[in-house]
Amino acid sequence: MKRNKLIIILASILIAGSFIFSSCEKEKIYSPDYNTVQELHSLMNEWYLWKDSISDVNPDNYSNVDDLLQAMRYFPRDKWSYISTEDEYAQYYEEGTYVGYGFGYSADSEGNIIITFLYENSDLTSYGITRAWKINKINGIGIDENSSIGTLLGANEIGVENTIEFESPTGTKVSETFSKKLIAMNTVTYQEIIISGADKIGYFVFKSFIGPSIDELTEIFNDFKAQGVNELVVDLRYNGGGRMDVVSHLAGLIIPDNLNGELFFKYEHNVDQSDENSEYLFEQDAGSLKLDKVYFITGKGSASASEAIINGLDPYLDVYIVGDDTYGKPVGMYSFASRVSNLVYVPISFRLLNADDFGGYYNGLQADSYVNDDLYNDFGTDESIFKEVLYHIENGSFSSTKSSHDMHKLIKEIRNLKDELGSI
Repeated sequence: MKRNKLIIILASILIAGSFIFSSCEKEKIYSPDYNTVQELHSLMNEWYLWKDSISDVNPDNYSNVDDLLQAMRYFPRDKWSYISTEDEYAQYYEEGTYVGYGFGYSADSEGNIIITFLYENSDLTSYGITRAWKINKINGIGIDENSSIGTLLGANEIGVENTIEFESPTGTKVSETFSKKLIAMNTVTYQEIIISGADKIGYFVFKSFIGPSIDELTEIFNDFKAQGVNELVVDLRYNGGGRMDVVSHLAGLIIPDNLNGELFFKYEHNVDQSDENSEYLFEQDAGSLKLDKVYFITGKGSASASEAIINGLDPYLDVYIVGDDTYGKPVGMYSFASRVSNLVYVPISFRLLNADDFGGYYNGLQADSYVNDDLYNDFGTDESIFKEVLYHIENGSFSSTKSSHDMHKLIKEIRNLKDELGSI
């Protein structure tokens, strides 16, 4: 296998198109005089991980790429290959922006819709709305876990207005009309240093592995290091994935000296692309905390790149997973920019393995301790999940006796860029 210390591609979305990395132009294997259907058909037959399981499909029988992708997708395994546009793709992964209201949500055990996090420039923050607030109504229509919230909120265009009624945990109600705007995502949505005896615990909630994350992570780890943090808790509950260069950067901020240059993870492609199989090595950052133990808070929204860093560190460090099993996406995608349109094709292209050759976790990475998402408390020491982490730091064991079967199951499929975004 080829060894490569530079990770410049993404884990849940991996850029191979010239619109971002021109050095990958050679990977455009389709002819410039193809139409989009012919492009996708050729691409899938060259790069699709499960190309040997593709049905015999005649592209001449299809008038659009979406129908062709559905016909060529390997069911039921592949839930993730999709098609986007260059603008949408670059806006999210490079700029870290999208059009919306700037918050995430989930359903509680009773079906209520609860805010899980907010971005700093969300207009909701000016009304004192925070995590743990409930959404009662959209434009006068009561909502619950069965509501099509995206449909109720209308097109993702700047200026689209909706009247939304929120309710705080203490019963205070706020009903206001909000306009969709360009949201700049701060991917670290919460951070804190907690002192417990002789330990200084660095805790942060990490939302996405995207371009702006590099600077955000560097900044908080510099602070953690300056403050003498010796325990680390990374909260990936709502992190649907992103770029592998960010995964590599985060790992480099965690690992001890002896892991620098060691095998981090491997990509394995289909048999026709076996020359592209690669090994990627740890690169320790100057700001590394040099830890031999790390806690990850996860749930069914923790996918792809979130799982890659956990699985990649696991052969070397004491890695503990608290909350719930992860989503289960042990494969990655390259993206290919069309020559004849503004489309970006994003097929599953490889599987991810750690240094122990472990992968294939389609049912998710298993939690060490099961604790339901505490939606009615803000992040930090008041939350039951964090309390469980703290219990282990202080006692060396977990207190929860729950199993996976005891968990409130709410799985949001992560099928496309919008699902990975995980916010509105």
